[in-house]
Amino acid sequence: MLYGHTLRGASLIAALLASVLLASACTRTTPSPVVGTAVARALKKHTPVAPQIVAADNTFGLMLLNALNPGATSNVAISSTSIALALQMVYNGAEGSTRQGMSQALQLQGLEALAVDQDNAALQAALINPDPQVRLTMANSLWIHLRGSPVLPAFVGVNEVYYGAKIGDLSGAPDDVNAWVARQTDGLIKKILPPGNYRNVTAVLANAIYFRGTWTSVFNPNLTKAAAFTLTDGAQVSPQMMNQTGRFSYLSGSNFQAVELPYGKTRRLRMLIILPAAGVDLGDFVAHITNEKLRTWMAALEPAEVRVGLPRFTTIYTTSLVYALTSLGMGEAFNRTADFAGLASRRIYISDVTHEAVVQVDEHGTVAAAATAVRLVPLSLPISMTMNRPFFYAIVDRKTGALLFIGTLVDPTASSS
Repeated sequence: MLYGHTLRGASLIAALLASVLLASACTRTTPSPVVGTAVARALKKHTPVAPQIVAADNTFGLMLLNALNPGATSNVAISSTSIALALQMVYNGAEGSTRQGMSQALQLQGLEALAVDQDNAALQAALINPDPQVRLTMANSLWIHLRGSPVLPAFVGVNEVYYGAKIGDLSGAPDDVNAWVARQTDGLIKKILPPGNYRNVTAVLANAIYFRGTWTSVFNPNLTKAAAFTLTDGAQVSPQMMNQTGRFSYLSGSNFQAVELPYGKTRRLRMLIILPAAGVDLGDFVAHITNEKLRTWMAALEPAEVRVGLPRFTTIYTTSLVYALTSLGMGEAFNRTADFAGLASRRIYISDVTHEAVVQVDEHGTVAAAATAVRLVPLSLPISMTMNRPFFYAIVDRKTGALLFIGTLVDPTASSS
């Protein structure tokens, strides 16, 4: 437990603010990802990371977290970086008001696509091989029908250069895409695309992230024991609570405590844990977290002797992001008015954005993976069904199957017989 406080009546927020991102060649099982030429150039030149892209991704992630889980009523884990990068790849092909909506949702403040790409190349380069005890990989891919695809060569080229995107053939979807994601996430995520016929899908853009980090100060398993954890409704459960006392970066705020648990030798990557005070509503607290507040809190952390109690946990979260992204302002990308003229030679729109994240925390460290897939399909004429001749109708309870009312309509101008 944190020094002088207990976990009774409180909830735990665990955020991998280390931005579980990018390519690392030090993994045994995950394949070495392709690095785009712009990333390699940024790595060679030690190009500094533009703070605006980090602020945009962090702000987007916090807003998306609240949109997905208003009130913080359940376990949620997302990689905002994975989602942002997948959508920023698509952003290259957006035009007009569709681009404006995506810019609003992604917090890009009107940045041109080229600036976003250059900033992402520098960010990816800065995160290569961050620590000898941390395995960190990120990979991108673009899946199209290799024969007769309407996807523009310029769009393909940008994603190869700035994101190292693998170009795959959609004829094998969804199996090939799912297999690629499974390889990139060391098997933690096995299926990002559902079964179905992908013959009429124009393109799928996918991002996969894998992270494995060893605590700088590991927890002694002999000190792990069941302990009370109070849920938001006041009920209690008994997770296995890991315990250790050591010197960690710590902050006591007006209504919270914060501590950072570092990974590896360099301590560059860290898990920031924020514990609201007893009686503070978790949903309201999370709703008011901003990127600026987090930066302020992290700058105020100071070394202290801290007695830490942390539940051993695994979170698996899978969702469609369409509703949440629509609420953030990019709804046009999902409907018939979408403009992706910079992506394909025919009218297309985003049919779905799917995301899955896995976070496993134990005495040794943390394993986390995430994948995001964006599906784009061609605009087709709507199916027409006009009831201009006699028809049968029913009012049905779909849960029980009961036909509450049934009838036939022969003459809609006659009210009775």
